[in-house]
Amino acid sequence: MAENDEVIYSLHAGYRAGSDYVDGFIARPADGQPRPGVVLLSGMYGLSWTQRELTRLYARAGFVALSPDFLGSRPTDQPSALHAKNSLDVNRAVDRIAAGADFLRSLPWVGPQGKVGIVGFCLGGGLVLLDMARTDRFQAGVVYHQSLFPDERELEHINGRLLCHYGTNDHSTPKEEVDVFSRALDRFDKDYEVHWYEGMGHSFAQIAPDAEVPREQRLATTLSENRTFEFLQRELGPASDKRPVKKREAEALGQDLPTTDA
Repeated sequence: MAENDEVIYSLHAGYRAGSDYVDGFIARPADGQPRPGVVLLSGMYGLSWTQRELTRLYARAGFVALSPDFLGSRPTDQPSALHAKNSLDVNRAVDRIAAGADFLRSLPWVGPQGKVGIVGFCLGGGLVLLDMARTDRFQAGVVYHQSLFPDERELEHINGRLLCHYGTNDHSTPKEEVDVFSRALDRFDKDYEVHWYEGMGHSFAQIAPDAEVPREQRLATTLSENRTFEFLQRELGPASDKRPVKKREAEALGQDLPTTDA
């Protein structure tokens, strides 16, 4: 945690999505000033410790961050996580996630007119695309290496700008899939940007802030986080009237990391 990070509160959250109750975790700056909201979507391990830490990370950057438990389970190993992922009622999950934006706007820290972005990792990355295509709740979206690929026809209805992050060594979301996805966005004249991270595999940035990972992975993660924070600030507005979103401390080091951007 950097010295200039926001002081935050983080706590359990829950809200209604139609007749469903959705569990969740929320974190926000402690000063009580209105901020943009961000709904954070986990991968196939659901609302894990890493996801809670990522929620706090976005709050320290100046956002009111909500991670909804759209999965409804906490898998502990890869087979059970894959089973939960492939058993997911996608349509129901989209509705639960959209209701998360309504919940954020019901809070004084965001407000009814507040802008809300959406960020998703792996499975959550695909749900970002579906929520932005099927609802009007989100003003901007960030996709980390989606492993759920919506029908191309859904992409035509995406509202808002996209920022997308991928690793060059990702076998779950290979370049061929990303190229097809990018061509579809081009065909529908969508506004997006893509960043590639050399040598990174799947879920390279889905790590807790204090996780022990190789230096190259930490640099790639930090670079992607800075890009994400700046993108959300640009699309949603300043984190507050008095201060911009803070850049992560390893940004300068991240500049020596080879990347290929498109």
